[in-house]
Amino acid sequence: MTIRTPFIAAAVLGLALAGCNRQEPASEVREDVAEAQQDANEAVAEQQADAVAADDGSLEDRAEADYDVAIAKADGDRKVADEACEALSGDAQENCKKQAEQQYEAAKAQAQSQLDTARNAGPAAGPADGYGTGPTTPDATTGTTPDTTRN
Repeated sequence: MTIRTPFIAAAVLGLALAGCNRQEPASEVREDVAEAQQDANEAVAEQQADAVAADDGSLEDRAEADYDVAIAKADGDRKVADEACEALSGDAQENCKKQAEQQYEAAKAQAQSQLDTARNAGPAAGPADGYGTGPTTPDATTGTTPDTTRN
């Protein structure tokens, strides 16, 4: 009885792996993609509603709300792409899913970068009238510091 256990486990593992990267029927893929798109749209709409509510908050609150919207969109795009990849098989499907994951990670990194920039800018970003903002380092071609107090 104990000798059969490794063989049974190997058979179950083989069947499980055989299901990986299998092409789904086009009709099933269409349904899955449509469902993923609907879920993504709902998630983004929810985050956008939260962002509108944060519009009265601080700059950081607004930046965090924008980050949440960007992440919801990126996550939805990834899920839609993953479902669309199911129309492919084998290596093509695997590569498609890897590309979807890479795009998701890039979108997350961009959203994080924008959030970090907004957090670092904070209230010290400059006066509300726009004067006094801009570059304060010397111009590389002239060696002078630009006058940023005038428009």
